[in-house]
Amino acid sequence: MSKLKTLLEELSDDDIQWLLSSGLEEQIEPGTVVINEGEYIGSIYMVLEGTLGVYLSATDTRLLNTIGAGEILGEMSYLEDKPTSATVIAIDNVVLLNISRESLDNKMYDEPDFGRRFYKGIGISLSKRLRQLNARMDHILELLESAKKWPIEDGS
Repeated sequence: MSKLKTLLEELSDDDIQWLLSSGLEEQIEPGTVVINEGEYIGSIYMVLEGTLGVYLSATDTRLLNTIGAGEILGEMSYLEDKPTSATVIAIDNVVLLNISRESLDNKMYDEPDFGRRFYKGIGISLSKRLRQLNARMDHILELLESAKKWPIEDGS
């Protein structure tokens, strides 16, 4: 289940309508850096179309993850109020819904129940991501253990 779907399941119809009306739609071309590692961003982004790649930095060629339609960007930075931890680059044409931190904060101040629902949705999304990461790490560790047992030829 995507992060956005998880978030939307926690929100009311009015909440979703507010997000759609408050956000700004952005068209992003392939190769465009959307988020630079270490920068402070003033928004979260909902991916409406396309695919983005996640890298540790703009110069790192190792793709850590991909993010597609129905997912969220910038939620970790938003929650922690810290600079971003990765670089995100459009792989193909992407459409994002940009929702400013200021708009979100004002909405949460004006409607605390919205804030509760929003944070719960983000929390569940992050929990699911952590469970997926744990499963991947378990698989990687199993592969490493298997590789240690592989016979080594000494060439003699």
